[in-house]
Amino acid sequence: MTASGAAFTAIVLAQVANAFACRSATRPAWAVSMRTNRLLVAAIAVELAVLVILLYVPPVARLLGQAGPSVTGFTVALCAMPAVVVVDAAYKRLRRQRQGTTGPSRAWCDRAGWNA
Repeated sequence: MTASGAAFTAIVLAQVANAFACRSATRPAWAVSMRTNRLLVAAIAVELAVLVILLYVPPVARLLGQAGPSVTGFTVALCAMPAVVVVDAAYKRLRRQRQGTTGPSRAWCDRAGWNA
């Protein structure tokens, strides 16, 4: 049950990271301000609250056959977030390099050192 909870947590956290990564088609997640979409931040807060309810409210967790992850399981699940963000940023950089993007996106990338 704990492993199931850890896997579910990893999926939810990876989806949170993906939501932040998808805010721009050209820039990495950390280059876009959190203030660009306040509804996204609210939705993620709700998503994380539902995750806690599904894993830590005993009747609900028993019904779903899950339990909260162990410390190790939660640590591994947390690794999903940077993995998604880094892979997404690498993909965007590779795509820019292959397309030879010009314009504001490329200028931003040059200033940020992404085209070095």
